[in-house]
Amino acid sequence: MNSPAKKMNIGLAGSFTVDPLTCYLSKELEEVELSVAPYNQLTQLSFNPENLLGAQTDTLVVLWRLEDVIPDFQNAQDGLDAFLATLKTLRDIYAGTLIVGTPPYPNVAEFEQHDLQQPQTGGLLYHTLLQQFLNDVQTVEGITLLNFSGLIDTIGQANAYDARKYYMYKNPYTEQVWKDTATQIARVISAQTTPAKKAIVLDCDNTLWGGIIGEDGMSSIEIGTDFPGSAFQDFQKHLLHLRAKGLFLSVASKNNEADVFEVFDSHDGMALKRDHISAWQVHWNSKVDSIQAIAKELNIGTDALVFIDDNPKEIAEVQERLPEVTCLLVPEETAYLPDLLKNTGLFDIAHMTEEDGKRADMMLAETKRKSVDQKAMSEEDFIKSLELNIKVFEVQDQHLGRITQLINKTNQFNLTTIRRDKNDVEKPHADEDTILMGMSISDRFGDYGLVGVAIIQKRQDDIWTIDSLMMSCRVLGRHAETSFLAKIAEAVETRGGKILEGAYIETPKNALVKNLYADHGFNADGDKWVIETSNIKQPSSDVALLLELNT
Repeated sequence: MNSPAKKMNIGLAGSFTVDPLTCYLSKELEEVELSVAPYNQLTQLSFNPENLLGAQTDTLVVLWRLEDVIPDFQNAQDGLDAFLATLKTLRDIYAGTLIVGTPPYPNVAEFEQHDLQQPQTGGLLYHTLLQQFLNDVQTVEGITLLNFSGLIDTIGQANAYDARKYYMYKNPYTEQVWKDTATQIARVISAQTTPAKKAIVLDCDNTLWGGIIGEDGMSSIEIGTDFPGSAFQDFQKHLLHLRAKGLFLSVASKNNEADVFEVFDSHDGMALKRDHISAWQVHWNSKVDSIQAIAKELNIGTDALVFIDDNPKEIAEVQERLPEVTCLLVPEETAYLPDLLKNTGLFDIAHMTEEDGKRADMMLAETKRKSVDQKAMSEEDFIKSLELNIKVFEVQDQHLGRITQLINKTNQFNLTTIRRDKNDVEKPHADEDTILMGMSISDRFGDYGLVGVAIIQKRQDDIWTIDSLMMSCRVLGRHAETSFLAKIAEAVETRGGKILEGAYIETPKNALVKNLYADHGFNADGDKWVIETSNIKQPSSDVALLLELNT
């Protein structure tokens, strides 16, 4: 388990005794200080977290059970509403990361699993309350859910519950529950600071299908609804699930390209199709060369790749020559293949954004853009052919997750490289003397999504400072930077500003933007760059450009 980048203070609270978590969390996370709130004091915690935890915490974990917060299941809705109100109060007063568990199936008489009427009595009530909780908690901005109920289900209630510990210490769970819960909490916390893997590199023969296409042919490879082909098909379906979360899928196969493409295009057992794959390396060269080429094409580091192959020799070579690549060997028992990528923590994302889910399709659109014969036209003609639409806007609440991602992940096109977590982003968002702006771009091939962020702060009545300015590099050279700066200046003018100033803070990775201000008419003034807003460089008239400001 990867540890957070800095020492963290974590608070633990529960409607039952949660002290056993401290031992396991200390093993999962290095450089961590833990504090535990008194047993079943969640209402009191919501009014003054520091008073009960005894320290300022970066992260607070709340675990709870329905039977602890609902005194009378005849009035279950009232009890659940009261608990949700407690969470909302806690979220309003607590500034750190708030992680809340989902409630497991109750362990009281009304929910006796062996009762023959349980499906239509306790079972129905539990699932109704759980759905109500999940629906309502999503309306509270800034709560991260922990699948505590799912952990209990995986272990099994009979193996999870410890009656003796509950009656003696109000600790209802076995050591396995605490161990697994600590692992899951550590994954949630690490996902806030540790980047997830971005792409999966897949072999084909005996990995995506059974058999060798070059020898067995289309009619004899195993992929379909019958075992063992069904296991390969289910593995592909899991890959599609990861793709929908923003993972790039790529292929590195020692094969004839035409044979591989025929399987993807024509075999009715394939869940994966050619358009699902963002990068191809099908030839007889080294897998190491293929992996490096894929990383270059996707514009990501090789440390962001997961390589899957059925050949131990290929795995060994990649591990030796590219030790930063995570390598997974296809299991000998094909039935275990669909579970190969489950519960690995490799793809944990702290907050899923709309852009995450579209990332792979955006890459497909970019491939189509590159297929346009730019050599046959000038750069301006090519830009015009794209039919660019650029929207610059003041950020709304629904954009904050993606904004935080860009602030913390953008290195090359980043003028100051000031990092902020989501709570830090919310502060300028709510400040009247700060403008938090975003930029989204689309063209005739598809949508790039939200690709630019700027934080502009008022320094004097007519002087505004660009505190942060960053953009995704995949939109460079398409009038994006010029459009963004022009609309930033226009937004400042609506607030009475006449002077715009900014700074360039050099890092090992952001030389790309060293001359950005100079190229757009700013003048050097000590360590700052300054321009009158009326003199800002304007983008080409071929770009459809829109500015949306909050009213």
